[in-house]
Amino acid sequence: MKIVVLDGSHNKTGMTLKLVNKFLEGVRKEKPEAEIVTYDLLNENIEFCLGCGKCAEDKDPINAECVIEDDCKTIKQAALDSDVVVLATPIYEYCVSSSMKRFLERCLTLVTFRLGPVARAKGTKGKAGVVICSSGAPFPFNHLMGITRYPKFMLKLGCKLFGCGKVEMIMAGGMAIRPSWQAKWENKAYKLGKQLAGKHS
Repeated sequence: MKIVVLDGSHNKTGMTLKLVNKFLEGVRKEKPEAEIVTYDLLNENIEFCLGCGKCAEDKDPINAECVIEDDCKTIKQAALDSDVVVLATPIYEYCVSSSMKRFLERCLTLVTFRLGPVARAKGTKGKAGVVICSSGAPFPFNHLMGITRYPKFMLKLGCKLFGCGKVEMIMAGGMAIRPSWQAKWENKAYKLGKQLAGKHS
């Protein structure tokens, strides 16, 4: 079982990574031999999309070529080859973090526009996507105020681009306000990790 974590967090002691670590703890509890690879999107060599449109001209069925030579190609291929893809980011100003946004813009290589924007890779039933987000606003206000709307849409689409069938979501909120809220969301992340690892036994 191979898990690729795409970490869009800028605070390495923040709530988003606390959730990721709990998720991975659950995975290791159920499947100690799981291979886990984490990419820190803030510090990887990922340039901004040039908007040149060259990838849209590429007919490759899965992953079109990008004119930019950096770490993005390796990261995308690792996510395509994995059993589970985790997209993790805090929510800033109703959006994903800037490092996650930069990466997702470079994922246009995984999209075909023949009949509108569609993922080149076909979804695989056994491949799971996991979205982990945290916002300062507590649940359910982060949902009711629309804070999670765009991140949910973009990150679910991101998982689909990597061939994920089902996408699980943890949209945590207000973890820094009350320890009990933090414990609740961490428990959800831990249980999800165990659950997904159990399915790959």
